[in-house]
Amino acid sequence: MLYTIKMIRFFIVFYNILYVLSLPFILIVFIFNNKYNKEIFYKLSERFSFCKLLNKNLKTTLWIHCASLGEVRAVEPVLENLKDKYYIVLTSLTRSGRDYAQNLQKADFVTLLPLDIYPIMCKFFNIVKPNMLILLETEIWVTMLYIASCKNIKIITINGRMSSKSFKIYKKFKFFWNKFIMLIDTIITVSKDDADRFSFLTNGKCKVIVSGNIKYDRNFTLDSKREDFLLSEDDFVFSAGSTREGEEEIIADVFNRISLNFNGIKFFVAPRHLSRIKTIVKILENRCIEYSLFSSGNLKSRFILVDVFGKLHDIYSISDICYVGGAIVNKGGQNPIEPAGYGRPVLFGKNMDNFKVESEILLKYNGALIVNNGDDLYNNIKKFICDRRFLEDIGKNALKAVESQKNVVSFVIEKLKENLSV
Repeated sequence: MLYTIKMIRFFIVFYNILYVLSLPFILIVFIFNNKYNKEIFYKLSERFSFCKLLNKNLKTTLWIHCASLGEVRAVEPVLENLKDKYYIVLTSLTRSGRDYAQNLQKADFVTLLPLDIYPIMCKFFNIVKPNMLILLETEIWVTMLYIASCKNIKIITINGRMSSKSFKIYKKFKFFWNKFIMLIDTIITVSKDDADRFSFLTNGKCKVIVSGNIKYDRNFTLDSKREDFLLSEDDFVFSAGSTREGEEEIIADVFNRISLNFNGIKFFVAPRHLSRIKTIVKILENRCIEYSLFSSGNLKSRFILVDVFGKLHDIYSISDICYVGGAIVNKGGQNPIEPAGYGRPVLFGKNMDNFKVESEILLKYNGALIVNNGDDLYNNIKKFICDRRFLEDIGKNALKAVESQKNVVSFVIEKLKENLSV
């Protein structure tokens, strides 16, 4: 036991020195990276724990940490269940996640995650004084976990997930990571595969429970109407969300093919990374596709390139069919639950490693179809256009798949309260 404590302290010192030494290089990379250069100086003071809690009261304090926008959206139903009884501090790594959480107004205090350096993170703990630290999915921050453990703060991971790709990395450096993952009191995972991977990394010494995915419990009420997007009921809307490099070319070619025969077709394409907008514009221009940027407000074009955050769920809700990106190319896929929750037929590629369970459930209920290339995508869109009954049936099946997995949040809330009472 004494040997383990000494090893953890050694690793903490090593990690913090490495972290500090690497900061100048990380800063340079971020400044010259279009994906991150707008993030790096945003509310920079929060990265150094310069903050003050608002309206802090005597309620039990829960610190919930989410990586980005997707995780903040996922935790919404959890926040809804906790916000009246507890004082909630919510942190996010990214600007988009922080701003969405701020606008959501379901947490008492929202800020960016401070740098995971001992004095900075320790300062944040002293400001927040959390009774419990709740981590979403695979948020494993070494200094954060160490300080929470030293202060005897309960650490719970909810919606725990670990893709096969991530697992290979953690497994390779298990001698380091398991010292800190074992500090988590309870890990509540999405699937048995995720549970097995966490159990392996913690040598079976951490309590691991399978709950299912809390993302199924989101409210999928239709907030938007077609007229909000200048669409008529006769328009056939295809949306492609979270597309990755190599997929926009396929989608653009399909658009050119399908639009020759169907005048009422509308394409909405939202790339995973907005830093690639200029590259996608060139792809469209090279194919002589007339397009509009969503931010321009001109939505009358037949091809809309979505260049803003936070609109994809609205677009899914008014679409006829939805393609979820990252799986025709081998990027592990993106979350197919949201379009399915709106009762929309879902298309994705075969490489859904990051959302294996979710994609399998949709396929089991016949609420989704696999597309391997542009020909598959074209043929499926054509079939949906020509056969409305088929479209409606697949959409209903997608919704059934989502409904079959609900009530995970109530289970998670129960486990959180159990740990708070111990």
